[in-house]
Amino acid sequence: MRRKLTILLAILVAALAGLLPVGYAIYLAYNTTIENAEDNLRAIAQGIATDTSDLLTDIDQGLIALSSLGNQCTPEDVTAMNTMAYDIPGISDIGLIRPDRKLFCSSWGTVSPPVTPELPPPAGGFRLLGPLEIRVMDRYGLVAIRQREDGSEIGALIHPTVLIGTLGADLGEQGFAVLIRRVDGHLYAWEGNVPGMEMVESESEVGDGSTQLRALFKDGIERTLFAVELDGYPGIYSIAAAADAWILHDWVRMAFMLGAIGAGTSVLLVFLVIVILLRRLSLQGELERSLQRDEFEINYQPVIELATGRCTGAEAFISWVQPGGKRVRPDLFIPLAEDTGLIEPMTEWLMKQIRIEMEGLLRRDRSFHIAINLSPCHFESEKILNTSSRVFGSSAIMPEQIIYEITERGLIREDDGVARSVMTKLRERNSEIALDDFGTGYSSLSYISSFPLDYLKIDKQFVDAIGTDSPMAGLVESIIDMAKRLDLRTIAEGVERLEQVEYLRDKGVDYVQGWYYSKALTAGELDEFLQGSGV
Repeated sequence: MRRKLTILLAILVAALAGLLPVGYAIYLAYNTTIENAEDNLRAIAQGIATDTSDLLTDIDQGLIALSSLGNQCTPEDVTAMNTMAYDIPGISDIGLIRPDRKLFCSSWGTVSPPVTPELPPPAGGFRLLGPLEIRVMDRYGLVAIRQREDGSEIGALIHPTVLIGTLGADLGEQGFAVLIRRVDGHLYAWEGNVPGMEMVESESEVGDGSTQLRALFKDGIERTLFAVELDGYPGIYSIAAAADAWILHDWVRMAFMLGAIGAGTSVLLVFLVIVILLRRLSLQGELERSLQRDEFEINYQPVIELATGRCTGAEAFISWVQPGGKRVRPDLFIPLAEDTGLIEPMTEWLMKQIRIEMEGLLRRDRSFHIAINLSPCHFESEKILNTSSRVFGSSAIMPEQIIYEITERGLIREDDGVARSVMTKLRERNSEIALDDFGTGYSSLSYISSFPLDYLKIDKQFVDAIGTDSPMAGLVESIIDMAKRLDLRTIAEGVERLEQVEYLRDKGVDYVQGWYYSKALTAGELDEFLQGSGV
């Protein structure tokens, strides 16, 4: 049940690891897409306003230029109006309206009899009217009109398609563009299907002269709108409106692509996690079975006292030897044992095996010691105290002949005083404590000094730097000086060259261990090594 839960949790984490970054990317893309689409929509509304304003200004200037025409509709008047209609492409026709509201002359010639167009009462200045029914042509059109000093008016007929052309924009099937009089919602021209507005949900000034609105329309669709007032024509606005489908079109495509990538990544991660977990759980099961079958052995790395050259102890390493002689690297099974709680029964097995293999030697030579590596989890409770008492309590092995090693990361991890308590009680039994892998963590001098330590072990990576140009070479002397200031004896690991031995001896290091003196040995090989060295 526990394994299944572990697998399910790992799969969930792997899936989230693949999906969360993509989900965040989709979220960012969503916001970016909306911003870009709104900028585009605003630009369309501003473009419509600029184009329409320019067109109306050109027409108005043309009408002003014709203000001097008389009320006789002479051939010269007709020619002048024809020329102006030709010069300004937006104009379909130009007409003169007498003060009695009769249209009597156009760029087509004399209107006979004169007709009365359905126009609102005259007003000063320039106006845009329509769409109005042009009965002479049986058409609808827009009329740009300007009153003259004598009360008559001159007007230009604008075909709706001219303004519709300025409104043209790709706003999707549900989008539209309009030219509107805002005070009463009168539409001059439009492009697209323009449904009635149901409710304005939000309205805000953008700051560049445009207004952004969010509105619900009678067709049930919410749209984003941008309204821009025409320059020089107060009250007339261009509006570009688009539904969410248009705004999010690019994002939907991008989200689909990113979602596919995220799904593919998650599937790959889940597959890798399952493979690794199955392998790990398989290795865990093998580790449990091997522990029950005693498929482990101990190797002892001799520790040499530099001052005398004598072997005064050894560090015990546990090795996993599977059936057939295959060895599993410690960096694979030790972390697994720590994570699964197997490190405690494995350490107890190690202690029992040390008692079996080393009790005779330790009885003969009370100055000889064995170093045992403890995991950080051993210092999270006092179980190790009970285990060591149970294993060594009734043996000939004295507590002072056992050195317990803890790594620097184990000290850093401890934060509730339990480690200090365990270390203190081990020392009260006359056992000693060594700090292993020193220099690979981030402990300060004051922090280390707060723990009851006896030895400081210099990590192999610093020893390897001796005699080289590596920046680590200078750290060795600093570590040795620190140990002396803390009144700790020093042990250098991984010594492989004579120059390292000489350097460490000159600097006052107490003990060394490494292949320069011997590889890790079995119990029988260690006994032969000690006899050969005269110990």
